[in-house]
Amino acid sequence: MPFSRDENAGSRKGKAAAELCDFNQLGLDFVCIPSYSDLPRKETEPVNPELIEVLEKKIGDIVEKYSALKEENARLAAEIKRFSDDREGIKSRVDAILGKLDGI
Repeated sequence: MPFSRDENAGSRKGKAAAELCDFNQLGLDFVCIPSYSDLPRKETEPVNPELIEVLEKKIGDIVEKYSALKEENARLAAEIKRFSDDREGIKSRVDAILGKLDGI
């Protein structure tokens, strides 16, 4: 197995590391990278407090709109249930009237 180590791994440190990185024997195209590379970072300016306030206001507006939409959704769901119940009641009354008419 390519990832198994034997007891003498300490003396063959370089060879064991190369063996662990040899993905070609598994039929894979991976490239072994010995360490993480440091990506260059952009220099950042101090954050403008006015921008933070604008962002906070926008987030607050979104939260308020979300809450209003959630309440409206709950109200509309209750209204749909009420209309469905009314529809079922009207349907049963119409069926009863039709049944009486068939009897005549």
